[in-house]
This record gives sequence, C-alpha cells and structure tokens, in this order.
Amino acid sequence: MFEGGEMVYEKMETDAYGHAKLGGIGDLVRGGDPDSIDSIVPMAFGNLALDLILKGIDGRLVVLKNGRYDNVPLDVITFTKKLVNVSQFYETERYRPRYENFELKPLFIMTSEL
Repeated sequence: MFEGGEMVYEKMETDAYGHAKLGGIGDLVRGGDPDSIDSIVPMAFGNLALDLILKGIDGRLVVLKNGRYDNVPLDVITFTKKLVNVSQFYETERYRPRYENFELKPLFIMTSEL
C-alpha cells in the first residue's frame, strides 16, 4: 500500500484461510507496459546462466558488459562498494530515472563499468 493509503487487492479472491489476496500494486506504480528489452534481457540472462551450469562452470555472474552479454566472477559483487548516485540518475519526486542526456550512458543505469 502507499503511505497513508489502503491495501491494494487485485481481485476479491481469498486464500485457503479466508484472507483477501493482495495484488495489483504493480499496476499502480509501473511506468508503462514492458517493452522488448524487458522481455529479451531476462530471457538471455536465464539462457546464459543455464549454459554456464551445463558447462559445469560455477562462481560466475551473467552481466551486460560494454553493451554485450558476458559473465564475470561472483566477487565482482563484493570487490568494491557500489553506490548509486541518486541525485545524478533519478528524479526522486517522480520515482523515475532522469532522462536528460543519453549520450555515452550505459543501457542500464549503473554505478560503474564491470
């Protein structure tokens, strides 16, 4: 629920105990319908992760690196502290990324190059 708001229910269904099932808040906060990137990237990540498993490779993380799919050692997560520059990349009043200039920006807003 939003601060000061009511609980959000997608349908008037109940669970096995008679409690109302929550749902539908995503539709209220979503920025729009998913586009092709929203479908392709997770599918590619899943396939690449499965390929690593089938090859017997572990300890790797599937990533986008320089605009290409790749994998890196898991310690890339803990190697350095990563902070998101919220004031640079986000409009906090609207809960959206800041779209001012796309030149030389990564596909996904991130804190550093991998």
